[in-house]
Amino acid sequence: MSDFRELYQQLIIDHGRSPRNFGKLAGANHIKEGYNPLCGDELTLYIKEQDGVIESVMFEGHGCAISKASASMMTDALKGKTIEQADTMFHNFH
Repeated sequence: MSDFRELYQQLIIDHGRSPRNFGKLAGANHIKEGYNPLCGDELTLYIKEQDGVIESVMFEGHGCAISKASASMMTDALKGKTIEQADTMFHNFH
């Protein structure tokens, strides 16, 4: 197994077992819900944005380990970014 693949698996396992930024964010001024009908994953994303900058972001919901790990890593990546930077990240990911 390549070092990169092993690191990726360790990262997914770590974030899946101990998701960062998990919970409801008090004072969120943006709330989005997502649902995957194919597997049943449900997620609510809470963002506190001020002057175009994401000050805080959290999520709650349930799903598989990869779903939780992805949401956990996404919230880490979005903190401190502008809305424009977050939009660019979204489009680059897709």
